[in-house]
Order: sequence, then structure tokens, then C-alpha cells
Amino acid sequence: IRWKNSDFEIEGLLTYPTDYKPGNKYPLLVIAHGGPMGAFTRTCDATPGTYPVAAFAARGYCILRPNVRGSSGYGAKLRYANYNDWGGGDYRDLLAGVDHVIGMGIADGERMGIMGWSYGGFMTSWTVTQTNRFRAASVGAGVTNLVSFTGTADIPSFLPDYFGGQFWDKPQQYEKHSAMFHVRGVKTPTLIQHGEKDERVPLSQGQEFYNALKQQGCTTKMVIYPRTPHGIEEPALLLDCMQRNLDWFDQYVKGSP
Repeated sequence: IRWKNSDFEIEGLLTYPTDYKPGNKYPLLVIAHGGPMGAFTRTCDATPGTYPVAAFAARGYCILRPNVRGSSGYGAKLRYANYNDWGGGDYRDLLAGVDHVIGMGIADGERMGIMGWSYGGFMTSWTVTQTNRFRAASVGAGVTNLVSFTGTADIPSFLPDYFGGQFWDKPQQYEKHSAMFHVRGVKTPTLIQHGEKDERVPLSQGQEFYNALKQQGCTTKMVIYPRTPHGIEEPALLLDCMQRNLDWFDQYVKGSP
């Protein structure tokens, strides 16, 4: 599907629930991709992954996977449109896609969840600091604090490239685009999943966000996967991750314990 936001046409994949009937509205799950230069493509949805699209569809969800600005495959202008602007236009692209699917008459705007891994985790953590529209969220290995991420990740030049300078030269810019500096008052039940041995997005990124939510009384749970780098590799741990996401959204989006 495609929708307009400002001067960009954004594309995304919309997966219907397996029991879809025209005229009915279904709970909506949004998955944000990593990168941020990643992109969702038409591939088999039945393959295992942290966010099992086929299983979500079988549970009665519709699933939106948007290729917001910053995604690859759409030309240089869109690819570089999130420079100096994480959580800005990309976030608005995502919400515009949500509104588009609601406008199609498919999604129930009162029953929505959001999730993502890595940069998708950034987008998810950012989203719950900006809106209460989603009933539940799942943050996977998410960048939540741009300042501490730059000082601890194995790619210390990554964000300075995106933001045109180091955090000590542009502290207000780094804070402006970090979920941790906007975390006050978050109410969305949030699951946090992170690898113990993640050097790309260090474990402390998830711990910072978890502790901030916990201390404010927000419903949250953190799961740390042993021996795990930036992506879950062991089948048993991947299965656990998938099941926890299914259970989390069933409980907090659909209200099914």
C-alpha cells in the first residue's frame, strides 16, 4: 500500500488477518524495521523471526510494515531524509500509514500495538514517548539514548554521521531525538527484549528505558537473552522471543490473558 506524507509517498506492506472479512475491523500491529536504512520486501511471511507476522495474522491481527523515510530502495532523497531527524519525519510517516489503514476500514484504531528491533526499537521507544495511541509496545535491542549509545556501541561514528557532529558538539540535538529525554509520563505497556552480548546496541540501552518506565509505574517487562548478540541466533531463544511478543500483544491489545 502507499500513502502521502508531506513531500513523500511512503510504501508499506499490509498483511491481512487469515480470517479477514470485508467490513470488519481488526486490531492493528505496526512493525518498524531496523537500519534505519533497512526496508521491508515481499518475502515469505512464515519464516521465523522476532516478530512472527504469520502467527500474528493467524491470531486475528492486521500487520503494517512501513518503509518510512530513511529506508533504502526508493532513491537518494528518501534515503537521506531522516538525517539529523530521527523520530521526526520517519515517525510522522509511520503514523500517517496507521491513519491510512484505519481509513481503509480495516484497522481498529482503538486496538493497536507497535514493535521493532534495533532502529525499529528506537522508533518504538520514541513512539510511546510521543503518543498514547498504542495499547502495547515491544522494544527489541532499541537505541533509546543517543548520547550513551554513541559512547558504548561498536559503531561510535554512526550517529555523528547521521547528526553531523559528535554529541559534545550538538548535545541539544542528541537529547531532542532520544526517547530517554522524553520518557516522563509514558503509559503504554512495554516489553523490552535485548541480547546479553549485544555490542551493536549495548544492553544498557534497554536497561535505561526499562528502569525509567519501571520507576514511573508504567507496566513493563525486560527479558535479557543470554549469549545473544544484536540478533537472536539460538532457536530456543528465538522461539521464546516470538512467544513473548504474541502473548504481550494478545494481553494488552486484545485483552486476552
